[in-house]
Amino acid sequence: MQEGRTNVECRFCRTPQAVIGERGIARVMVLDKIDRAGAGQAVRRWLSRGIVKEPALKREATLEEAFLAWFPFVRIRLDVIGWFLGVRLERRKRGNRWETVERPVERSVEQSVDLTMPAAEMAEFGVHRVALAGDEVLPLDDALLRSRGMVFSPSRSLAEAAEKLGERALAEAERAQRPERTTFAWLAPLRRRIVLVYYPLWVVRYGFRGRTYQVLIDAEDGSLAYGKAPGNHLWRAFSLVASCAGAAFVGTSFLQHADLVLRSDDGLKILGLVGLALAGLVWWGYRQFRHGGVVEEGSGLTSGGDAADLATTVKNLVGRLQ
Repeated sequence: MQEGRTNVECRFCRTPQAVIGERGIARVMVLDKIDRAGAGQAVRRWLSRGIVKEPALKREATLEEAFLAWFPFVRIRLDVIGWFLGVRLERRKRGNRWETVERPVERSVEQSVDLTMPAAEMAEFGVHRVALAGDEVLPLDDALLRSRGMVFSPSRSLAEAAEKLGERALAEAERAQRPERTTFAWLAPLRRRIVLVYYPLWVVRYGFRGRTYQVLIDAEDGSLAYGKAPGNHLWRAFSLVASCAGAAFVGTSFLQHADLVLRSDDGLKILGLVGLALAGLVWWGYRQFRHGGVVEEGSGLTSGGDAADLATTVKNLVGRLQ
């Protein structure tokens, strides 16, 4: 009997039976639709697109090898419901002065979540999630997959991975709906469904100026799951110089009219926002220069932690200024 199933049929008398006890995690698979030639064309298209990658890639990059592999991913689908009670800060003008008013907020949460994470070590391949929406999911046929390519086995605890995904689902729903100031919060998961999905990816390696780089192509729809390429050094230098020059121009232009701004009721708020804008511009240029030597792109990448932290910091500072 396949793990995760609760209804089986006796192979002798064909009597249907219900199974009780620990269900386990069902195992399913997604079949490939993109052949080797299609994967190579997808890599070529990616190498020739964009300004942040080395322009010579489209002429000098040579495809060295490609193989099809199925990687295990834990998928969790659930519905999150709950309530948030809190306070929203609003600005309103009374006479010639602005004041901050607290408005009570009541928000209901009804959100469907579909998340995936690898059940094997994927640091070498760079893919940390796959998009399964709309894909045809079939019961696992291990012999069929091994006849068509490599099959990687899970190396992590599936129960622990599912638990982490459940916690992440609740955290994402909370982050999206939580008011600025929360006095009460209650969230609960419903209809939780967990499966182990074997997903097909083309692993393509190409050479460029004596070095080898790796690209992973989604074998179901042909999109880029993960790609690594050398960066465009001219773009890196231009980004740093242009961001610093732009910040200097905006800053000096603002200083010319600083007296008018500071006399207004929202002078400190405007000053803080301009400072944040200048800092963000310089930070973007520095990040392009510092991390642009190697470009990593693809739908399988996780969201950047630095960008999320910066956005949270900016939001908190703006709230204080208000």
